[in-house]
Amino acid sequence: MSSTDAVLLDLLTTRFNVPEREITPESTMDELDIDSLALAELALALQEDVGARIEDHEATKDTTVAQLTATLAAKRATAPVQ
Repeated sequence: MSSTDAVLLDLLTTRFNVPEREITPESTMDELDIDSLALAELALALQEDVGARIEDHEATKDTTVAQLTATLAAKRATAPVQ
């Protein structure tokens, strides 16, 4: 498990109370009961924790955990060093 996976898993389980056993790479945000308001909160939390800004079109109810993880990993890889 990458650090990006771990951050996303931690946020989903602690902030959004998603049972870890329900989270798979193929799970969509909708299947995890992450609504549009929670998606906005998740995007903000990821920006704070990972430093990657997630755009609205990159995290929708149809976005899977794997897709979101890949987006985060790509953004982290291209982020400027501070």
